[in-house]
Amino acid sequence: MKHSILIAIFFIANQMGFTQNFTGSFELKISQESSSGNKHSDSVSYFFGKDKTAIIIHAGGNQPDLRLVFSPADSTITGLFEMNGKKGGYILPMNNKYWPTMKYASGEKDVLSNSEVNYTENRKEINGYSTQEIFCGNEEIDATFWVAKEIELSLTQVMAYQFVGAGKDGEEIETLANCGIKGLALYTTLFDKKRNGSIILQIENLSKKIDAEVFNTEGHELSDMRKSK
Repeated sequence: MKHSILIAIFFIANQMGFTQNFTGSFELKISQESSSGNKHSDSVSYFFGKDKTAIIIHAGGNQPDLRLVFSPADSTITGLFEMNGKKGGYILPMNNKYWPTMKYASGEKDVLSNSEVNYTENRKEINGYSTQEIFCGNEEIDATFWVAKEIELSLTQVMAYQFVGAGKDGEEIETLANCGIKGLALYTTLFDKKRNGSIILQIENLSKKIDAEVFNTEGHELSDMRKSK
């Protein structure tokens, strides 16, 4: 998913601190369908540790998966991949240039809501959690969220980890933030009015366990991009 907005506020993550309190892992499945009927699916694995966060973007096809390790303690993002038996990667400084949606991942909220939000009485169980139905509509989207309020992590924070790299943006992140919904949306249906397309975001395999190996960067030949920041 590629989007566009420039976030103007710069800050260092280890100075501000990240406020997410969730520890565990899950899979995020993203299904998109355009007005012409074209369909596309992606999946991203998330691992929220006490001191670090990692995601694995599953590329599919002949492309290698990309693992990103976020370390607020030393303000770095390490990208890791393996191709043709060789382990490579890079180290990025954790700043606005290389991670424009960082303030949303940290839990910072500094946008004014321009959305109409409706909390319904409808509830259903998803992945063993009781969720509540919430509608959000504005000029960009109409969306329905099934939210597990007990999970201290928002869909805005989750999606913000996908926008890493110079030149990346994150317009939909601001749109989600404007809904101001607390708790994790385990199932989301979204209609993008600008692109006339539908998106389903589904969280599966929720677990409180994390394999610490997902944060390990050893054995990879890394290019340090901090020298050219």
